[in-house]
Amino acid sequence: MRKKRLQTHKLLALILIVLIPICLVSSIFVLKSFASDESAISENPPVKEQPKKKYVNNELTDKMQPKKIKRPQKSKGKTVYLTFDDGPTPYLNNFISVLKKEEVPGTFFFVGSTLTQMSKETASTIVKSGFSIGLHSYTHDARQLYRETSPTFIPEMERLKKDIQKKTGVTTNLVRAPYGSTYLTDKEYQKVKQAGFKLLDWNIDSNDWRYKDNSNSVIQSVMIQVKHMEKSNEPLVILFHERKNTLNALPTIIKQLKEKGYTFAAYFENTPFTEIFKE
Repeated sequence: MRKKRLQTHKLLALILIVLIPICLVSSIFVLKSFASDESAISENPPVKEQPKKKYVNNELTDKMQPKKIKRPQKSKGKTVYLTFDDGPTPYLNNFISVLKKEEVPGTFFFVGSTLTQMSKETASTIVKSGFSIGLHSYTHDARQLYRETSPTFIPEMERLKKDIQKKTGVTTNLVRAPYGSTYLTDKEYQKVKQAGFKLLDWNIDSNDWRYKDNSNSVIQSVMIQVKHMEKSNEPLVILFHERKNTLNALPTIIKQLKEKGYTFAAYFENTPFTEIFKE
């Protein structure tokens, strides 16, 4: 019996002698492996999972979506631009009142020599109403603006641009050439474009300057030309002037254009549609 116990003790001792070194080696290997993994983790930290972007109608809705740049809409065939030259005049506030009452915008091309007639309150109303402002020279004198030697066209527009900015807070490069851009030579026209100005002529002349105090003739002149233009499906740019006969004709013209399905817009220098005689 004692002999069997002794043999058992020897066997256990032998097993311990064999297992202890194995355990030590295994422990060292595990520790080294853990240290290696830990080192790898410290050198290559885990990438933070990005929040999934949500889509609604195939458009990103997360805050990281870039802001869309608003571009001026392309003018449609049933669009009308009402433009008024030769102001400011004593009738300016009346024109503003009619346009606001009819809920349509307008584009005013001012002459520098009469700019003092416009009060700051009127200037503020024009801007707040969404109307646009353009340059119509300082003198309106063709003999100076379009002369062969040292024409004053560009200097007058640059001077007027500064004065309108002071008066209204609006900086504009939109130009209506007195009597139309055809009076510019090709060379001068290129200089005008290089100076950063954008010209706008017209495709309907109200002839209000011709009919003087006759409002009915102004209405007939405009609507006959509108009828001819309907087939072209082009936007209308109507030339008016700040005159009393125009003021009296304007409500009827607007009404008849609305009945024909036209919408109204103010013309700005970044408006895609262009009507230039020189081109």
